[in-house]
Amino acid sequence: MHGTHFSPDNSPLDRRSFLGVAAAAAAGSTLETGAPLTGNRKPAATADASSRDTPSQAAPDINGYVKPGLEAVRETFAANARLMGTGGAAFAATHQGEMVVDLWAGMADHDRPWLRNTRVHVQSTSKAVTAATAMVLYDRGELDLDATVGRYWPEYATNGKENTTVRMLLSHAAGSTQLPGYTELLDLDGNGFDQYDEIARRLAAAEPDWEPGTAHGYHGYTYGNLVSEVVYRITGKRAGEFLRDEMAGPWQLNTWLGTPYEEQRDLAAIKPWPEAPVHESVAEMYASVAAQMEELDLSALTDPTTWQYHAAFRGLLGGPMNVFMLQVGRLWSQPKALAAEFGAANVTTDARSLARLYTPLAMDGVLDGRQVVAPDTVREFVTPTPPGGPDLLIGREQKWTPGSHHANSSYFPALPPIYGPNPDAFGMSGGGGNYGFADPAAGIAGGFVRNHYSNTMGLSALLVDALYKAL
Repeated sequence: MHGTHFSPDNSPLDRRSFLGVAAAAAAGSTLETGAPLTGNRKPAATADASSRDTPSQAAPDINGYVKPGLEAVRETFAANARLMGTGGAAFAATHQGEMVVDLWAGMADHDRPWLRNTRVHVQSTSKAVTAATAMVLYDRGELDLDATVGRYWPEYATNGKENTTVRMLLSHAAGSTQLPGYTELLDLDGNGFDQYDEIARRLAAAEPDWEPGTAHGYHGYTYGNLVSEVVYRITGKRAGEFLRDEMAGPWQLNTWLGTPYEEQRDLAAIKPWPEAPVHESVAEMYASVAAQMEELDLSALTDPTTWQYHAAFRGLLGGPMNVFMLQVGRLWSQPKALAAEFGAANVTTDARSLARLYTPLAMDGVLDGRQVVAPDTVREFVTPTPPGGPDLLIGREQKWTPGSHHANSSYFPALPPIYGPNPDAFGMSGGGGNYGFADPAAGIAGGFVRNHYSNTMGLSALLVDALYKAL
């Protein structure tokens, strides 16, 4: 059978283990609970805690390239390689448009090492890839962010959605978080995800969960089809086909939205639970975060009468968080599910491609010395949209942009941001610890991918921290 496979671990889970990531993971995103080392502390050696957190094993080789002067990034990766758990990971970054870091290590599966072009399913980081297709259409003058969605997709302009703009749709403000009848249309074998016309029909007929434009609420599983349908109505191509035909080649992206069966053979295997170990510098903080999460009211996420429950596809993926996480891993290991264009959550890519995708956002639209989109286009797609405030699904302050990026702020005040020290950096994180980001002030863009999930973001935060300190 083509495709990656799901490698579950049926170890028992306790309440603290999964409540630490419950609110955001419920929608396929991730809590930013990683913490880079600060001050003069150095990363602990791999052997210091490997016997405590992971089975005894030789430290993996760190493969790839770093620009001379940035060796500390490779050293940080080596010193913290145990944080990959039983899987692998890759980190890539550009500075002023130049690829200065391109590293990978670990295992893509039990018997396959991670290679230079190993791709992995990146969960909600997919949304930024999907939004990039709309960005290109805007840059070409074919899409108006302030036009109503109905201008391009007339059937959508009904049941309270008549005044929904494209900008609202792209920035999680449309209120179209539910797919009616999804439990009958879709299944965990991946059936139904390629029924694009039927999905679009149901999304168009549905009522919004709030008055469009009056609040943000994470469109965890509908975002991709909503955006893709607009792209389709303009171009005759859905977002995945548009990406393949008009962006992947010119932008040199090893990225698929809708991964053909023959391209699934070499995907890294998903290992969602239990999570990979956390760095000792964040372990105590992580426990504190979990304790805070226990105080939150998460009942809406497990109550089938609420829109939040259905926005998170819990009718398909399961109610309790441990079931949910295991079902996510199972679903996105199915060849049919990966082959469909489901732009909210099923992109497969590598770290290098995420860094390249975000490079124009850090460089006023320039990639490889070419102006791939105009500076004004970049500003439109990275500027947070009104109204702001707490996200109605995640429950925390989010500053969503039309590019499906969120601001560089930690979910908890005690934790540092994950996109480097600049507070104006932004990115898109996906459940399990994958993400892409850009920092226009520093001219830095990066991507991090892994297959043994960890929502603590500890390893990636250490690598980004090392990069900034070395530059």
